[in-house]
Amino acid sequence: MKRLTEDVGVKCVTVAGQVCLGWKPRRDPVELHYERCDKGVVMEEVIAKLGSMSDVWEKLIVLLLGWLLGLLGPAIVDSIRRKRENQLGRVAILNELRDVGRLLVVAAHGVRTKEGKVDREHLQWMKSSLERRDQNKEDADWIERLDKFLEWSDEEIVSRFAYMAMSEGKLTMLQKYPVPLLDSRVAALWSFDTNFQRRLLDIKQRMHRLDDMVERQRKMHDMTFSNLEPQNRHALRENIQQNAAFYAENARKVADLIETLTRE
Repeated sequence: MKRLTEDVGVKCVTVAGQVCLGWKPRRDPVELHYERCDKGVVMEEVIAKLGSMSDVWEKLIVLLLGWLLGLLGPAIVDSIRRKRENQLGRVAILNELRDVGRLLVVAAHGVRTKEGKVDREHLQWMKSSLERRDQNKEDADWIERLDKFLEWSDEEIVSRFAYMAMSEGKLTMLQKYPVPLLDSRVAALWSFDTNFQRRLLDIKQRMHRLDDMVERQRKMHDMTFSNLEPQNRHALRENIQQNAAFYAENARKVADLIETLTRE
């Protein structure tokens, strides 16, 4: 059942089919060999257990990764979706502002024309403002007309536009130009840098100020149908004209801010 082999300086023992090599002889080689062989068997069992434990750890790591992905996956997907929506929101906001800026240029000119307060400086501003934007057919038609107006002398410009002003009994009606994307896509604003955010919010506040002027104009226009004293009616008309002039001036400023912002 047991076989013991001795060699010079090296012992080799086979016990129950297990071989242990490399042991130097001592006083009691048989006992030593049994002891060493038992330790060899134990080491094999330990290695086998470690191997099975490594399999368990691999499974645990896979389960842990799966749990983390399940926990963080929706947040990651939501973050990517919000980033994409903000990028689209930025493009949409800038396109909306370009359209509104063009309308404000024409609106400012319309108000000053009705009030008979057009001069060379205003015509040059309108022409250069339209030329700096992405032009459509309407813009090209306006630029062609403005070139003809600018061929007149300063006196002709003032007198001819004063002649085209509305009659004394008529009042200038103002119009709102909403910016729904700028008002509703507030989350997209935070995707811009701080300076850009500040300028966007400034434009938004100025647009609301224009809306307030439109509301004020409408209320004062309704008051003209009331039974007012002549001096009060005259003062009311002066206020209406002054409000229209403020509207035209602020529309010009907002149009310039929009043009500068969207051109960068």
